[in-house]
This record gives sequence, C-alpha cells and structure tokens, in this order.
Amino acid sequence: MYIGIVIREIRKQKGFTQVELSDKTNISVRTIQRIENDAVEPSLYSLKRISETLDFDFLKVKNRNSLIFMNRLLGINLNDQTMNTQEHAIIEERLKKIESHLMSIDRTHKRNRKTVRGVLYATGIITLGILTAWIIWLFSNT
Repeated sequence: MYIGIVIREIRKQKGFTQVELSDKTNISVRTIQRIENDAVEPSLYSLKRISETLDFDFLKVKNRNSLIFMNRLLGINLNDQTMNTQEHAIIEERLKKIESHLMSIDRTHKRNRKTVRGVLYATGIITLGILTAWIIWLFSNT
C-alpha cells in the first residue's frame, strides 16, 4: 500500500470527495488525484494540509512502502512497524525544521516576487519616458 492509497482510503472513510478535500486544503483537485493514484509523492506541505484536514497522523502509516517514503522524507531509518516515543520526537523535530525551511523559502519567494514586480514597474516607467521623449523629438524635428 502506498501513501496515496492511504490518503484516498482515509478521505473516503471521512466522507470527503476529492473536490471537498481540495477546497479545504487549497490543493488543486488534479494534484490530489495524482497523489491518490501515486503518480506523484505529496510534498511535505501538501501532506501536512491533507493530514490536518483529514485529522489523521500520517506518521502512523508505517507499512512497507510508506515506511520507505517516510525514511526518504525525514532522512531517518524507521526499522519496524511500531513507532516509539523517541522516534516520534525525532520525526517531529525534523518536521519542524523542514517546515521552518519551507516557510523561509516562501518568505524569500514573496520578497523576490515583490522585487521583480518593482523592477518591472520601473522598467515600464523608464520605457514610457523614453517613448515619450522619442515622440516629442520626432514631432519637434518634423
């Protein structure tokens, strides 16, 4: 069983449609479909939003394939089918670090987007100024 199948089954158990889950998580329906069909692995952000919406701790999903997924996601080795308190604490700590890193990336992205918008605005003003000067020069020389 893969993580997408687990998400689909829990979504159905909770009585959500893909559209309803999409609305509540702000994740596109297409992305949810692709996650549930195991076409893509959900990002940590998507997995967290889905987990919160479905009120399900995805860290407890520890079958063979999702264990591989969790090992890759968190960079640790969860050897068996049970999770002790220490493993859970390690995972929570790593998730907080990952979430903090994602938030930092998001802030940087927003800052960069504002900078690009400002540069484009300034470029537009300069272009209009040059165009206006060229038109004035054109009319004054004819």
